[in-house]
Amino acid sequence: MLSLEMLDYLAYVTQAQKTLDTARLTENSFTRNRGMPFPDALSFMLDMRTTTLQTRLNIFCKEARGCDPISQQAFSKLRMNFDHSPFETMTRGLVNKEYSGSYDLPLWHGYHVFGIDGSYLQLPRVNVLRNEFGVRGGGGTCPSAGISVLYDVLHGWAVDPIITKANMNERNECKKHIDFLVRELPQVAHNSIITMDRGYPSLDLLETLQRFGLKFVVRSHSKFVSEVTDAPLGDCAVSLSNGITVRIIKFVLSSGEVETLVTNLFDIAEELFPELYALRWKVESAYFCLKRELCVEKFSGKTPNSIRQDFWASMVLLNAVSVFQSEADEVIHIRQSDKHLTHEYRARTSGLIITLRDRFIFAVLCGNSTFAPAEMEDVIRTMAREVSAVRPHRSFPRKFKPNLVVNHNLKSHL
Repeated sequence: MLSLEMLDYLAYVTQAQKTLDTARLTENSFTRNRGMPFPDALSFMLDMRTTTLQTRLNIFCKEARGCDPISQQAFSKLRMNFDHSPFETMTRGLVNKEYSGSYDLPLWHGYHVFGIDGSYLQLPRVNVLRNEFGVRGGGGTCPSAGISVLYDVLHGWAVDPIITKANMNERNECKKHIDFLVRELPQVAHNSIITMDRGYPSLDLLETLQRFGLKFVVRSHSKFVSEVTDAPLGDCAVSLSNGITVRIIKFVLSSGEVETLVTNLFDIAEELFPELYALRWKVESAYFCLKRELCVEKFSGKTPNSIRQDFWASMVLLNAVSVFQSEADEVIHIRQSDKHLTHEYRARTSGLIITLRDRFIFAVLCGNSTFAPAEMEDVIRTMAREVSAVRPHRSFPRKFKPNLVVNHNLKSHL
């Protein structure tokens, strides 16, 4: 999908009467002229600037609409009149378009490759969120939300995001992702590989994957089942107690640890499995981008509704970043095609997001001439100026340190 196509779709959803009819929480919501109409509220909530909420409101009203700004309190009251559905609609709609078969998507030996993984979001410390989402952490006082994502590790898209309770069961959320993939994207599902870390394998889950006809590669923990634990180094097939025959790939990592992979892929050469499973790391990178660069945990409100609005708007932004990343990378590839370089280079994601912070908000505004095709080309070229080398087989532990002090009036991305 091209960035202009994506922006046209976001503008369409923002302006559609159906969006308002579905999202508003009472029939009288947005029936009168307000300081900020409903489409403007949606566009504003896709702002990526890292300033206070009031500063962002001032900039939006002055530069985007040329009107007097509304107050932070007025905006907080306004957003209580609609739910998170506009942003979920944007996310789902973009995914359906991207995976409709109209675009050439990256494949690994003919397969789409997805990673499934879960994480947790720290929420503002108020009782209403403790009651709604639950708590985690020392003393059991920190409100948290569980999140899980079906992530296209080759394409960089969050295909099926989920936000749920702090006590989520990752395997249950995984089954929801499986159901979504088979039900909503059957043309993709039959040609996909699902990769998961060692917290996921269970006989029940493997049986579910097999029943839906999905290919999988799962890292096994040391005490999964004896048939897997006792398998020798190398490549072999074993029958599990639930009647499923799986392939076991065991190899020694550079650290000396034995890696055990469980799969139902029998047509892939043994030596390719380390490369295949290593692709799963990109779902970890997506969480890093979501938390550290899009700053999803700096929420703009302290109600369950605002948390869900912010989360789903973040998913729109995460996939939008991928679209812009792809176009910027293509510019870099063309620019460097005649050079003999040791590494492949791509646009630095952090620099790309910085560029978008100042310009993405105007992209969503319907009819704004700022994002004419020529201007869009200039934006993409700006993103392509800051590059980083792609170094294969690099990995880093996912350790997100919580902020000791969080100012919840700051709005990093919404």
